Amino acid sequence: MGNFRKLQKCRLCSGEFYKTSVKLLDSPLANELYPSREQSLVADTFALEIVMCTDCKHIQLRHIVDPGRLFSDYIYASGTSATFKNHFYKLAEKIADLIPGGIALEVGSNDGTLLEALRDHGIVTIGVEPSEYLAKMSQSKCDFIYHDFLNETLCREILEKHGPLDLVVGNNVFAHIDDLMAAFKNVTELLKTDGYFVFEVAHVLSLVQNHLFDTIYHEHMSYHSVTSLKPLLSKIGLNLIEVEEIETHGGSIRVICQKSSTKSTTSDTIKNILAKESFAKLESDDWIPEFNDYMKVLLQKTNAAISDFPGNTIWFGYGAPAKAVTFINEFNLVSLNIRGIIDDNPEKQEKFLPVSGIGVVSKDQLLKEIVGYPSKSEFACIIFPWNLSEEIVEKLPSLDGKTFRAVWFLPTFKERRINK
Repeated sequence: MGNFRKLQKCRLCSGEFYKTSVKLLDSPLANELYPSREQSLVADTFALEIVMCTDCKHIQLRHIVDPGRLFSDYIYASGTSATFKNHFYKLAEKIADLIPGGIALEVGSNDGTLLEALRDHGIVTIGVEPSEYLAKMSQSKCDFIYHDFLNETLCREILEKHGPLDLVVGNNVFAHIDDLMAAFKNVTELLKTDGYFVFEVAHVLSLVQNHLFDTIYHEHMSYHSVTSLKPLLSKIGLNLIEVEEIETHGGSIRVICQKSSTKSTTSDTIKNILAKESFAKLESDDWIPEFNDYMKVLLQKTNAAISDFPGNTIWFGYGAPAKAVTFINEFNLVSLNIRGIIDDNPEKQEKFLPVSGIGVVSKDQLLKEIVGYPSKSEFACIIFPWNLSEEIVEKLPSLDGKTFRAVWFLPTFKERRINK
C-alpha cells in the first residue's frame, strides 16, 4: 500500500484546509474488481475523506492513491449506456457548431463514444486514454489515439504532429486528475489562440444538496464548483464563457471556456449558479456539519426502507459502477447477501466487488440462479447507478413470471414493481 499519500495543502493553490471534513469509512478502490471472491474479500482499503480549501474553496479528496493503480486497468465504458451515447451525440453537435471541420482532442477518451460522434460531424479527432483496454476499444472510432496520460511530453508530441488545436474536451475526467493545475496548463498549451476548452464534471452542488455520498471514491480526487473553477481558469489564461447545468451523473456542469486575453462579462447563467452555490454555503465549510448529520439520517432511512421487505427476500443488483462500492461499504449492504449484480459491461462480468465479495454477472447468469428458487420467493433488485434508473428499469429481466421490486436509494428512495 505504498502507492498512497495524504494531501497537506490544496492541490490548486496550496492553501490550508478547513478542520471539518466529510469522512466516510475506509474503502476499497471502487473500480478494482477481482477474478476470485477470495481475493476480493482481502482487498486493500484506504481512508476516504473530502476536505475544503480555506482560500480557493476547492473541495478535494485528502488521501490519494497512485493514478497508475487507479486507471491503468480502468474498464468503465461510456458506450454501454444508451443515455450516455445520446448525451455525447448531442455534445458532438454543439462542438461541431463551435469548430466546424476543426480538430479536437478528448482527454480521457474512454471507449471513443464521443470521438466517433465528433468524427461523424466532420471533426478530426484525437484521443488520449491511459487505459490500454479502452484505448484499444477506441482505435477504430477516431483518427488518432494516444495510450498515455496527458503530460508535458505528450503535449509536445501532439503539437509537433498536429499543431495547435481548435478544441480540447474532457468528460468526467477532470475530477480524476491529481495535479489538476498542470492538467489545465497542458490543455491551454495545446489550444490555438481563441481555441475552446469544453469539459463536464459532476457539480458538487448536487452532491451537497442531494447528499450523494456514493459519488465519493478514490478515483474522484476533485469535487468541482463554479466558485472555485472561475478564478482558476482565469489564472491560466482561459476565459470562462458559459456554464450549463446538465443532468448526467445526478447533476453536472458543462464548462465552456476560450484561450483568450479578452475577458468576457460574467453571464447571467454563471451568476445564477454562483448564487446557488452561495446559498448552499459552498463559500465556506458551513455545509460540512449539515452533510455529516444528514448521513446519519440517510442511514436510518435506508435501513427503514430495507426493513419493509420480508426477511427472506432474495436480493440482487443491477449496475456495478464505482458508486455501488461506496454505497455497499458505507451502509453495510453485504448483510443483505446480495446474490449478484448484473452489469452490461462484459469486462466486469465474472469478477467480484472489492471487500464485499459480491459477484458481477450477466443477466443470463443471474437468471439461471434465480429460476431455481421456490415460486413464492420474494425478490428485490437494487439499481446502484440511480442516475440511470429509468433506463435500467426497462432493461430488467423477466424472472420467469415472478413479480419483484426494483429500488434505488438516492437522491431519494424510490421503488418500482416489475412484472414482465
